[in-house]
This record gives sequence, C-alpha cells and structure tokens, in this order.
Amino acid sequence: MRPNSQLARDAGLELGSSGAIRTNRHAQTCDADIYAVGDVAEYAFGPTGQTMPIPLAGPANRAGRLAGEHATTGRATPMADCMGTAIVRVFTQTAALTGLSIAQAGRLGIPARSVTILANDHAGYYPGASVITLKLVFHPDDGRILGAQAVGESGVDKRIDVIATVMAMKGTVRHLAGLDLAYAPPFGSAKDPVHMAGFAACNQLDGITDFIDAGADVSGLQVLDVRMPEEVRKLPFPDAESPINIPLDILRSRLSELDHSAPTVITCYSSLRAHVASCILKQSGFEQVQVIEGGTVVRDRAIRARRQTPEQAGLDPV
Repeated sequence: MRPNSQLARDAGLELGSSGAIRTNRHAQTCDADIYAVGDVAEYAFGPTGQTMPIPLAGPANRAGRLAGEHATTGRATPMADCMGTAIVRVFTQTAALTGLSIAQAGRLGIPARSVTILANDHAGYYPGASVITLKLVFHPDDGRILGAQAVGESGVDKRIDVIATVMAMKGTVRHLAGLDLAYAPPFGSAKDPVHMAGFAACNQLDGITDFIDAGADVSGLQVLDVRMPEEVRKLPFPDAESPINIPLDILRSRLSELDHSAPTVITCYSSLRAHVASCILKQSGFEQVQVIEGGTVVRDRAIRARRQTPEQAGLDPV
C-alpha cells in the first residue's frame, strides 16, 4: 500500500521516507493547524520506536479520536505506540501477527531470537481442539518481546492480542510465562500456548535449551530424531544426511550410538521431546546441542516453502 499524500506534498508538509505524512503523538503535522490520520500518516512503531505508516483500521480510528479531541480542546492523551497487530482468515485457517518478524528484525539490524511452539487452542481431551503454531520473537539480552506470528483454525486472535498487550507494556517473555489467563477445558489449557512460548523463550535466555531455525542447513551436523519409528515413517525429517532415530524413552540406554564430540541437533514432532532429549545429552557430557525450532512439523513446512517456485507461492517471479 502506498500513501496518497500528494495534497500534503503540495501543501509543503513534511513527509517520511515512505511518502507518508510525518505526525507527532497528537496527529499534528509540521503545521500545527493541520492534522493527519489514517493510512496516509506515520505512527510510532513500538518494537523500533521509529515512525512509519501502519495502514490498519485500528490505529486510524484511535488517531482520529485523539486528533479531534486535540483540535477542539488543545489537549489529548498522546497516541500510544502501534504494534501493527493484524489478522486475516483464509478459508478455515486464521493467521495473525504483531510487531516484528525475525526476518524484519534482521533487515533492521535489531538483535532477535525466536521460538516456535505447536499447542492446542484448548485442552486436547475436550472435543474440537485444533493446533496453533505460534512463533515468538524477542530480544536475546533482556527478553523484551519484539513480535509474534500465529496460525491455526481457532484461538489465534486472543493469543496475538495477549502478546500485543504485553508488548504495549514493554513486557518480556518472563511476563508471558507468568500471565494469569482464564482456563477451562473448552477455552484453553492450564499451560496456554502463550505460556508455552514464554517457557521456551525463557529456556533459551537461561541457557537451558538452544534453538536453531527450523529451516537451517544441518549438513555436517549429527541429527537426532527422538520420535517413535512409526512417526518417522509418516513424516521423515527433511534435508538431513542419515538422521539417527532413537526414541526418547530409550535414549539414555543408547547414548553410546552417538558421537559425543559432534555438534548435534535434535528434533521430534513439535520440539517438546527434543527439549527433554537436549537436557539428557547435556547432562551426559554433550557440549554442542541445539533443538530444531518447532520440530519436524515446522521444519517440513519451511523446507517445502523454500522449494516452491515464486509462481507456486503466488508471488510475482520478478
């Protein structure tokens, strides 16, 4: 989307590099008597602190309210940071995001790590549960939340909204892990997907579990798959040279089959068992151990997406 700001340009108002109109926290332009809101204006983007266009209905409506108040009374609560929180439904699937992705953080030179978890939208023993894939992006030094993305059939909206709220309060992954959220089997789990993402991120910060990107090149690494053999047959771990399959339940008795000195990456279905296996290996003297982020499920998605042509992915090949 491009801001239609020609009128502002002709009037001599200051524009940002994107062509959107620069405004302050009260929606005023460089001319204090002229206000700008909506898709044509810039807003403060929370994860970076920089101003940028955020063409969404939520910021537009909030900015319109405070601009009207300030224009008529001379006072108004300053516009809060925007996180770019957005959501869309595609057939039965819902996708949502807030803040930065790991790729955006890299392009902006912002240090960032991420964790990806797969968890049911509500208790698995209650009918109708479906899986949410949730990726949480955070600063590697202090755990400040930089963004999140999620996809699933249901319950995606409230998880992204919760994370966006914590971001607005300058919260960290430790705040996520400690949130007191409503729980009953039809609505969630005692350990909500938001909690699970917070737990995984805390493990990363505390040096308990070191995650590696799901689509990373694992050539030359020792790949350990701790799923049951029938799981491996249904969904083999892609793009790896001879993964070693040792189910988690018998891992301790078969550690001699692994090279203790080799850098090792561990996978399972969703990375939960891989986390446990990582702890076992570290306790047994393995020094270079990483867990595939999101497990084999997310790895398979990442590899398949990478192999798609632009046309298959619905993108302009140019």
